[in-house]
Amino acid sequence: MPLAVAPGLLLLLLASGARGALVVSVPTSPVRAQPGSDLLLGCHFSVGGTMDMELLVVQWKVGDRLVAEFDSTPSYPRAGASLSLEGLRVGNASLLLPRVGGADAGLYTCMVIHSPSRESRQVELRVEAPPRVSVSGTVVRAGKHSPVTCSVSGFYPGSVNVTWLRDKQVLGGSETPPAQLGPDGLYSTTSTLQLVPSISDDDANHSCHVQHVALGEPIQEPFRLSVLSARPSLTLQTVVTPAGLGALQVRVSRYYPPNITVEWLRDRAILHSMESLPTREPDGSFTLRSSYILDRPEPDTRVAFTCHVQHPALPTPLAQSVTWKETDVISQDRTPNKGPEPSPTRVWMWLWLAMVSPLVVVLLCIGYWSFRISMSSIRVWECWPEGSVTALLCEAEGRLRDTDSLTWRSLRPGKELGAGQPGELNTLMPKLEQHHVVTWRRNLGLGRRRLTSVLTIQTPREDDTFICTFQGARGMKQRHITIPGMPAGGPLLDGDMAIF
Repeated sequence: MPLAVAPGLLLLLLASGARGALVVSVPTSPVRAQPGSDLLLGCHFSVGGTMDMELLVVQWKVGDRLVAEFDSTPSYPRAGASLSLEGLRVGNASLLLPRVGGADAGLYTCMVIHSPSRESRQVELRVEAPPRVSVSGTVVRAGKHSPVTCSVSGFYPGSVNVTWLRDKQVLGGSETPPAQLGPDGLYSTTSTLQLVPSISDDDANHSCHVQHVALGEPIQEPFRLSVLSARPSLTLQTVVTPAGLGALQVRVSRYYPPNITVEWLRDRAILHSMESLPTREPDGSFTLRSSYILDRPEPDTRVAFTCHVQHPALPTPLAQSVTWKETDVISQDRTPNKGPEPSPTRVWMWLWLAMVSPLVVVLLCIGYWSFRISMSSIRVWECWPEGSVTALLCEAEGRLRDTDSLTWRSLRPGKELGAGQPGELNTLMPKLEQHHVVTWRRNLGLGRRRLTSVLTIQTPREDDTFICTFQGARGMKQRHITIPGMPAGGPLLDGDMAIF
């Protein structure tokens, strides 16, 4: 085992020799040693001349108890103690104490006699070991009894003081049993703090504060509680929009911490959904809403969807399913748009042509209504009552071709963005502003079709303007709408531009 040797003794020995008298030197008090270690307790002397071993006597005592002695021959009342005879011949009376324990602690006296001179010095030996501190059980549940433990181990002597702090204030409700002596000669104990935490405890600074004689200053072991909420609550609902578009919505509430994963699945495939920003409730928990906008469905079918939630408070993911009857959406048909009324000039022209040739009138009417494309105003629907997700509906109607398309653009103040691809929104929105586009066609009879596109966007900015563009073989037509910075249900500005 390593030996603890007193420093600086050689310098003192050389200095003492210059004075020509018996001089004894020991290390500076206190000398510290851990229990079970081997210690060399230093003591050096100089007789100021020639050493005569017949005149030399060396004694080591702790208090009044004799530990080791040399008087012509050595003797060791303390088992295992020893002096070096070779060392004594050169002025080294250091005492070797193997496997020191608490009984070895005390005030030691090294006395050297070189007749007729006598000299002694004292040094204190402390048998100490500083504690090791660790905290466990910091993952707790709000509102439930949760013990947090502070383990204090490997210390000597066995007296220790443990306190708990929250934001530098002492906490009550802790229990610290007496320290227990282990087989290695060191003590250990575990202090337990009994808590019924709230979510606010997650933001507090906690620490386990330990005081012990072997420490220069107390140990303060900091930690933070990871507070989990109870099981999050899920509320599922299905919605049919005024535009006949279906949506699945879920409200996830009473969860903490805020990190959560919400997914919509159909036949185990993850669907494209939109989430609102988490909102913090008065009790500190969070609420989040997630929505999946259904693509234009097939008639007379039932489809099962699953909402899948993962959160640290859940030992296993939480899942709830809902069945959607697609016919509910299909049945909500709308009357085809008739388009703007003909101008008075056109009416008089038709009357004149009617008097001239009814056949010409019939042919012109067929041609007019066959090739004319009408486009509705953009309509708005708030997907959620809070207005965090908004749906914009745009329609074109007439003798449409398969290549005709509706596209969406976003106009930000001072920046116009380029045209997007059919069925896509071309915009440079932050990642939090999720969007989704659904586009479908429907036959109206007599060769006419309706093309419908719905843009669903999360949290539009103040005064955002969105443009719906119809691009056909015969030209282009646009509608735009500005969403003012006001509560849901306020006025919406709509306009259009056509090039045919």
